Amino acid sequence: MLIYEYPFNETVRSLLRLEYLFERLSVFINSDHPEHHLTAISLIFDIGEVTSRADLKSSLLKELERQRVLLNSFRSQTSVNTEALESTITEIETCLISLSNLVGKPSAIMNESEWLSMIRTRLSVPGATSPIDLPSFYSWQQLPPEVRRAQLMSYTPAFADWKLTCDLYLRLLRNSSEFYGAASDNGAFQQMLSGKTYQLVRVRIDQNDLIPEISANKHMLWIRFLQNSTTGKPQAFTQNVTFDLNLCNL
Repeated sequence: MLIYEYPFNETVRSLLRLEYLFERLSVFINSDHPEHHLTAISLIFDIGEVTSRADLKSSLLKELERQRVLLNSFRSQTSVNTEALESTITEIETCLISLSNLVGKPSAIMNESEWLSMIRTRLSVPGATSPIDLPSFYSWQQLPPEVRRAQLMSYTPAFADWKLTCDLYLRLLRNSSEFYGAASDNGAFQQMLSGKTYQLVRVRIDQNDLIPEISANKHMLWIRFLQNSTTGKPQAFTQNVTFDLNLCNL
């Protein structure tokens, strides 16, 4: 089963991208291959750029505070799982404090490294990280994997609070509603949203060769299924498709 997600706003879109970057960083930084560590460096730069956006931090703090106030209002309800509620509120408050206390840009420690700056300027030039262009980086690649990994990890502590907050927010958002069965008519599906605000659409499908093309506004959700192709442009799929749909909102 594959799950495709469509964000309704830029905050969720940025967090989904950040989650993707963190997942890739974990893969490449834990590898022993020196070329994988070059990819890890590139990902560290990307994460630093996303997390340095003041507008994203402000939006995320606002959303978490709104969610904290909402959950606090449930404390007086006897039908609520008190243990789960208190655990979630504690997680939100921890993220609010840690993210609020971050001063400056998370990428500051990287920007202070002349060695990283030298690599960064070369990444945009095809082949410019080769031994003939960056002999110091080539020499570094010959170090034991654990030494290289430790150095890369030393650049990431400022990202820890961002990862914790990103993971929490997306987990709460995805768990805010359940999947339900849906079906397309000749490969196309639409649903009225009646002005209700959502933050994320999730489509779960068991046909790996189909891609849902999703578009939406506050009034309508459209999904068109395409037949995937690795040699050309995906084509419209004109048969009926059964799938699961999840409309998420905090």
